Amino acid sequence: MNWYLSKIRLSRSPAVRVLEESLRQPDAGKRRSAQHHMLWSAFATDPNQKRDFLWRAESDGSFLTLSPRPPREGNELFAKPDVKLFAPSLEVGDLLDFQLQVNATRMKRGIGKRVDVVLDVICSVPKQERAKERMAIAQKEGCAWLKRQGEKAGFTPHYVSADDYHTETLPRFGNEAKRRNRPDFGILDLSGQLEVTDPGAFLAQLVKGFGRAKAFGCGLMLIRRAL
Repeated sequence: MNWYLSKIRLSRSPAVRVLEESLRQPDAGKRRSAQHHMLWSAFATDPNQKRDFLWRAESDGSFLTLSPRPPREGNELFAKPDVKLFAPSLEVGDLLDFQLQVNATRMKRGIGKRVDVVLDVICSVPKQERAKERMAIAQKEGCAWLKRQGEKAGFTPHYVSADDYHTETLPRFGNEAKRRNRPDFGILDLSGQLEVTDPGAFLAQLVKGFGRAKAFGCGLMLIRRAL
């Protein structure tokens, strides 16, 4: 199966530019949800179709997507996308620089459900110390999580930097008036360098995405050969 890496921007038509307001609102969760619905229109041709693409928002207002087919033509919301065939040729021992925005979770023993690896540790720290310890925890837990991913997905991290960690609250779950029905999820920005140990396993996981909350812009790992 072919895969495509696309850069997508909103159309500059007056009818579409009004939608940019929903992408500038201060509530990060609502903004991410709006982006999710807009990007779905770039690929969905059937209301019952399941999401089969990954995406991430870029700082310049564009979006990067990885999908098994190019964005559909004639979409009124977006300008003509920049589409490239994604078919990296990798060998054992290749070194790659990477960037990854991810919702990193693990199954927690004793409670039988998944927890955010960073948020779970932060919640065990006294409230007055959480702000000071947040990024140190993100660095430690993010590195450990990515190492575990590599053991299953054919790579070994050489070094990992936790560049940011924050939480967002998605608006689409339950009654917005009841915050307990609006789950917080953590977004961890990682970058660094990895070594490929099993090219087939690595590429298979790369197109599936890493972590959870993939529908909301997490999980797409960007790679390039290390200099």
